[in-house]
Amino acid sequence: MKIFNTPNIVLLKRSLDVYAKEHEAIAQNIANANNPQYKKEKTDFSELLTANMERKLKTSDPRHIANPEPVPESDKPNQPKEAVDVSEEMGKLAENQIRYDFSARALQRAYRGIFAAITGRTG
Repeated sequence: MKIFNTPNIVLLKRSLDVYAKEHEAIAQNIANANNPQYKKEKTDFSELLTANMERKLKTSDPRHIANPEPVPESDKPNQPKEAVDVSEEMGKLAENQIRYDFSARALQRAYRGIFAAITGRTG
């Protein structure tokens, strides 16, 4: 049904998928921190989410929601391939968890609004 697949709900669902993939990559890096042959996995999936936002999100005024511009590869810092910094990865994990929780709560609020509209209840 279209009511469950509005652009905002679709974006929130995709953001949950992106954050789940990022969580898996970070967990993999932490799990292999002591393995010297391990190549650190990329844990920044923001380009994926940005691409989805640019495709689906429509605004009536360009000042409403600013779409971040992707950072060119030449401007991105090179991540060391020889070692995984567990403290850095744990920080990324906490930040990713906050983003995931925010998206989950926003999706829950959207579904709660649909439920209230269908049942006529407000509480």
